[in-house]
Amino acid sequence: MVRYIYLTNYIAKIIKKLYIDLVSPIDFKSTKLNRDEAKKLISKIMTFFPGNIYFSRHSIQELRNDSLSTIDALNLLKSHDSKIHDEGELINGSFRYRLETSNILLVVAFREDGKGLTVITAWDKRKRTGEKT
Repeated sequence: MVRYIYLTNYIAKIIKKLYIDLVSPIDFKSTKLNRDEAKKLISKIMTFFPGNIYFSRHSIQELRNDSLSTIDALNLLKSHDSKIHDEGELINGSFRYRLETSNILLVVAFREDGKGLTVITAWDKRKRTGEKT
């Protein structure tokens, strides 16, 4: 039993070291959408392609830092109260959109074919209110 646990932990450490993020900027939409088109595309993806929603390693870490989960992020993605206030920003070859409610903000990028999205980063606005930028 002890040997099994040791082996399992050893394999987990190796896998962590070998982890490669296979998301490339080529995979992301390089054409700009206006705010309404971006919000509609999020709704379409949530309805028809919910299995094509991905979270970057960074976004998962940021969610954890703010005591949030991917479930909170998914709830924001399907919320009718969420808004995109600014136009998309071109960063590293893809347009990124800030989807937010009064409490949480997500930065998302769409797949080139429009059938999926990746949450790039996220944060709880309530916890960052007092921070200096």
